[in-house]
Amino acid sequence: MRVLSTVRFTLLRMLRNYIVLLLLLIVPIVLISLFSLILSGAVTDTGEPYLKQPAVSLVLCFQLFGGSTVMYMIHSELFTEHRARMQMLPISLTMYAFSIMLCGVVYSVMLGVILMTFTQFVLGVIWEHWLWTIYLITLMAILSSVVYLVFMFAVKVYKTAERLSEVYGIGFILLAGLFFPMPDHAFFRFMGSYGNPLTLSTIAIHEMSMNNTSKAWFAANILLAATIILFLVMMVVGRRRFMRDRV
Repeated sequence: MRVLSTVRFTLLRMLRNYIVLLLLLIVPIVLISLFSLILSGAVTDTGEPYLKQPAVSLVLCFQLFGGSTVMYMIHSELFTEHRARMQMLPISLTMYAFSIMLCGVVYSVMLGVILMTFTQFVLGVIWEHWLWTIYLITLMAILSSVVYLVFMFAVKVYKTAERLSEVYGIGFILLAGLFFPMPDHAFFRFMGSYGNPLTLSTIAIHEMSMNNTSKAWFAANILLAATIILFLVMMVVGRRRFMRDRV
């Protein structure tokens, strides 16, 4: 609960970059709207709109990049010239870092919910299991923040961490086969299915819509396990980075 004491301060700091936060909302809405215009009126053999699958994929895709705000803020606040000023404040820097991560995850989940609401009530895409989808969006948002922070803590140059985060986001989108099919090879089949957080979430949503509860939970639990493992990795490399910078 101690982390909640710094949330108000964190929110005020985040709002200073309100343009970036708005772009994270506006860009997905514009892209989904373009897909809606392209696929307007098109339906599958079962009568389901063609837009549904791209909409689901896009809502989940943007969660891959949700950690960018968290990574930028923690680097800017705790690993630049601002660090000296932050140390003078009567707050724990560790708790402040966790509150940044918490606020970043909540904002990413909010964006996901807003996109779900927009696609359903404006574009007509039906989300059968809202709570289930929000749970998966939350897992992806946490995983994204954790992975981005592992990159930032593990490398000395922030620009390198940014490039690695781009490889993470764009790489999994490519491996999911959203732009073009991947080669028929065991590695690409694995990375395009259970080795990919994007496809894991998509599988979980699809299986739940087909009432295959066990398969849906299996995919979601793989995502949860990966998040927990990488969170522990983040704690280790983060502690080392803080100790190193303190010396």
